[in-house]
Amino acid sequence: MAHPDVREGETFPLGLTPSAKTHRYEALDSLRGICALLVCLFHFHANGPIAPLAFVRGSWLFVDFFFVLSGFVIAANYRQRLIDGKFLRGFVIVRFGRVYPLHLVMLLAFLVVELLGTMLASGNGAQRPMFDDHHSVFAIFTNLTLTQAFGLHDVLTWNQPSWSIAVEFWTYLLFALVARWAGVALEKWLAVAVVASIGTMLLVTPGGINLTYSWSLVRCIYGFAVGAIVWRLWHQSGREPALAYRGATLVEIAAVVGVIAFVTLAGAAPVNVLASLVFGAAVLVFARAGGGVSRLLLVGSFKTLGVLSFSIYLVHTFVQSRLDDVLAVVDKLTGTPFMTTQLLPSGKTVVLFGATPFQGVVLTLVMLVLVVGVSQLTWRLVELPGQRLARRLAKPA
Repeated sequence: MAHPDVREGETFPLGLTPSAKTHRYEALDSLRGICALLVCLFHFHANGPIAPLAFVRGSWLFVDFFFVLSGFVIAANYRQRLIDGKFLRGFVIVRFGRVYPLHLVMLLAFLVVELLGTMLASGNGAQRPMFDDHHSVFAIFTNLTLTQAFGLHDVLTWNQPSWSIAVEFWTYLLFALVARWAGVALEKWLAVAVVASIGTMLLVTPGGINLTYSWSLVRCIYGFAVGAIVWRLWHQSGREPALAYRGATLVEIAAVVGVIAFVTLAGAAPVNVLASLVFGAAVLVFARAGGGVSRLLLVGSFKTLGVLSFSIYLVHTFVQSRLDDVLAVVDKLTGTPFMTTQLLPSGKTVVLFGATPFQGVVLTLVMLVLVVGVSQLTWRLVELPGQRLARRLAKPA
């Protein structure tokens, strides 16, 4: 790796280094890290004031920010070479090496815990199904082949956020093939894909863009296509990133406020189908990185979150589940409760972390620290080696 901060295939094309004529879009990297933590908060049902916030409850939409940003970065790094037909094999290998190693490790981690949990429960005389619908044997196969989001299941399976990794990989392949076929007319076909995707999602579900284990490939194609079109608009504008311009900070603040308002108000409404367009506009603003918000995003801690964003996204449900296990043991040993239940308006009950609101806030902070800590390990031990191996394999013979 030419530079310790460079994640191949995300910020630089294969073979390019920070000294080559290309751009890092570091503010966008930092935003990806923040959005990964927000998705993490969405999945963490905790007592207290944080989890019930409408913005947090709508933060599942930031998965679509990932799709849009992926389309933007992939187009920036690979569009022309794919059109020229020079890098299809290498592109597939590099993208596979980017997403699959950590996905495989997390699937194995969940499988090990499932087997251990079943063995312990059986030893205590408890009745515990070995593999439920979320952890079926068939789902192991679909997760291994990245097909778990193609309507083969009625629920999310194993490492549940991995549905988006699966559809994103297949979207990479579709983008590469369409780029080679369409040539310089690529963006016209991407625009067709955007319109067709919106129409399809409105037809197949009343929930707008909320598609996961079925039809989610359409959702990903939509966001990815928007991102690739946004990059083309950005490229044709001839603007340089990290250059201040009049009113830049106000424009960036307006973009942040607009995104927060949209996620807060549109999370549960069919209008959420516009999410990728909203995120595309935000990406266009922060690609310029000319305002005060962008300068804040370039602070070291935010940049670190950007580097760890993929790990944060893939490890967070595992960490949250293990925290649940640990708290259950502590409760049993000490008699001190750390969980409570809440009755939802739908009549269902949900288990919350924290017997009190104070506990819930503390456990939320503990969870975030654990997720970031584990992500540091998976980034160094899994992501980086996987990317290095993929780069070696992708080099021309």
